[in-house]
Amino acid sequence: MVDEKFERYVHENLNRFAKDVARLASQPSVSARKEGIEECAILVEKMMREVGIQTRVLRGEEGVAPLLYGEMKGSDSNKTILFYNHYDVQPEEPLDLWKSPPFKPEFREGRLYGRGVSDDKGELVSRLKLLESYLKVNGEPPCNVKFCFEGEEEVGSVHLDDYVSQNQELFRADAVFWEWGGVDEEGRPIVGLGVKGMIYLELAVKSLNIDAHSSNAAALPSAPWRLIRLLNLVKDENERVSVPGWYDKVENLTEEDERVLEEEPFDAESFKRHYGAQSFVGGITASQAKKALARRPTANIAGIWAGYTGPGSKTVLPKEIHCKMDFRLVPNQDPEELLGRFKDFLKEKGFGDVAVEVESMEPAARTSFRDPFAQASIKGGESVFGKKSVVRLSEAGTGPLYVFTQRYKIPAVSIGVSPPDNAIHAPNESIRLDLFEKGILWLAETTRTYLSG
Repeated sequence: MVDEKFERYVHENLNRFAKDVARLASQPSVSARKEGIEECAILVEKMMREVGIQTRVLRGEEGVAPLLYGEMKGSDSNKTILFYNHYDVQPEEPLDLWKSPPFKPEFREGRLYGRGVSDDKGELVSRLKLLESYLKVNGEPPCNVKFCFEGEEEVGSVHLDDYVSQNQELFRADAVFWEWGGVDEEGRPIVGLGVKGMIYLELAVKSLNIDAHSSNAAALPSAPWRLIRLLNLVKDENERVSVPGWYDKVENLTEEDERVLEEEPFDAESFKRHYGAQSFVGGITASQAKKALARRPTANIAGIWAGYTGPGSKTVLPKEIHCKMDFRLVPNQDPEELLGRFKDFLKEKGFGDVAVEVESMEPAARTSFRDPFAQASIKGGESVFGKKSVVRLSEAGTGPLYVFTQRYKIPAVSIGVSPPDNAIHAPNESIRLDLFEKGILWLAETTRTYLSG
């Protein structure tokens, strides 16, 4: 169990800890617009130094968000745990749906509201306060600790691998606490073991030099119709990507992985109700949907824009159309290889002239259920929350987990302080203060269990 003095320190300082989350979330850091990134990096480094962390600011070329590195030695163990988090946030729109200004965090009824308070500034601060609590109670951390805080996660972590590859010795560790985590609707701690990969790209189809009157559609080609025909070729009615070779390297799950996935709770009706869905895609069952979230590659249309979309009518034949797509990948699928296959597919189908701009690419990553660090996280959650941990084989989403699991071959788990109704990437993002407290204790108990194993 967590040391009583440690637990008391966290509890007595919880409000101050939460105010530091609000302090950090008050600084805008929207990477999609490159807004406030430098200012936020300065603030994060200041907060790291306030705890006593030895810091380094790693910089890339002009315009690249700085990466903040920190470390502190411990004498009780020769193991090293690395904390990965990010200080950039999603855009705050739509503004009219916020009950309080997104960058003026507000406490209401045991919660803190504001953009980034959950994803990922609350999680980042929880790691700093974990270390502060160790120092105040024990005088040092229980092992060597390192910190990796980046400012481009929300735009695909496009430079993280460069930073790490150019400073490999800095980031060597025995285990990684990944960026976030929390509990499910029943209050059970969730241990995340992996993430899907992704190819995010933009397609542009241009058929004319200028917009034309729509009456000319009888004689002139339509860019929107051409894109629609292209998109209809990308996947079939069974949700399978139609690009040849897309599934060649997808491996079947092991018996143990199948068991872990089968045991994961999944409230299908609540899931559908939350999104207003009447059924799952393609009419699949609840069991199939749960498995698909962890193991099915996807081809998603994230946005399409062309022509006139304002009020009233405007009879126009657009000169061009744009579409953003994301392809989610599973372990062993190579984004570079699949991008090449996708471009070859476009040429083969007569769409070789379509412009393809790649915005980000990340392979999938996963930690074994049997790894001692994963087991420590599972046991730590059960000890702190008094409920059986939910083991999630893979998140449906994506993050740069591969940078550490593939380069260093070290385990990484996602656990943290966020509630299931945190509204990340949406208006009124929030964290619960009681869970913020328990999440810090969960990190501590996992660390204790791992180091004593």
